[in-house]
Amino acid sequence: MSPKSRPVAARGFTLVELLVVIAIIGVMVGLLLPAVQAAREAARRMSCQNQLKQLSLALHNHHDTYNRFPPGAENNVFPRPRPAASTVTTIQGTTWIVHTLHFFEQQALYEIYDFSLPFNSVENGVVGNTIVPALYCPSGPAPRRYVDPNGGGVNGNPPSHYVGVMGPAGLTNPTPLIFGGMTYNFTVGDPAVNGAWSAHGMLSHFRNTAGSISTNRNVRFSDVIDGTSNTLMVGERSLHLPGTLNDYRSWIRGNHGGVSACKNVTYPINSTNYNGSNNFNHISFASQHPGGVHFALGDASVQFVSESIDMAIYQCMASMNEGAVVSLSNN
Repeated sequence: MSPKSRPVAARGFTLVELLVVIAIIGVMVGLLLPAVQAAREAARRMSCQNQLKQLSLALHNHHDTYNRFPPGAENNVFPRPRPAASTVTTIQGTTWIVHTLHFFEQQALYEIYDFSLPFNSVENGVVGNTIVPALYCPSGPAPRRYVDPNGGGVNGNPPSHYVGVMGPAGLTNPTPLIFGGMTYNFTVGDPAVNGAWSAHGMLSHFRNTAGSISTNRNVRFSDVIDGTSNTLMVGERSLHLPGTLNDYRSWIRGNHGGVSACKNVTYPINSTNYNGSNNFNHISFASQHPGGVHFALGDASVQFVSESIDMAIYQCMASMNEGAVVSLSNN
């Protein structure tokens, strides 16, 4: 009779082998995560570019229909339709976004907005309280992460992450800029207060009341003498803010002590937030995209502009008519 064979014990992992496997997995995850995050950001950037493209095409369609671009940021304007009485007073107007709603698949919202009432009326606040997906960069904060803290119909309204370029500006009028050995003087209205505006951008200040170069200011393609492919038209303001800071306002608010849907080019990209006092329209274009922001140019192309762009080139590109023809290739 043969002796019973002893069962062979199964060999398991030693502690050292297990630690090595865990370490290898950790390294692989560490290598893969940045790649996954980069792929996701690339997808978000592409979506952001597409949305800016649609908004810029909407602006072009507005021009094709009305032979002019919409006002960037209305100040005091006549109600529309204007009452027959000659003593009619003005109302606080709205933004280029409202004027182009029907050109980017928001016809219903456009028809609800009442141009005979101020932007902050209860009726128009219903429009401003609507989340319009085309107005938000997927890399930026959620649409209602920051809402308008002001009273009236716009209280709690979300902002837009895409804002019109009012033009180059500074804290004096005129604001001088030296570029290529020449000095250019930019006209800036109300330069040292929240409602500051440049007279040189494609989407800037507009009013019906007399006494200003912004009175009945209409911009046409023929006014963009520096070339539409060289002129910034719409950019991003889509970043998370530090602490309790909130410099976002309703996307229907015109330029009434500051406008959320338009900004001047006064400071470098990603550099300047609201100081709570007098720089609301001067705060910088900014985004969560690493290294810069997207801009739609006057020809409806979309370019990524580095936060390290030369400031003189950046301000010249914000102007449609100062005569210094520059492009991103000059940077």
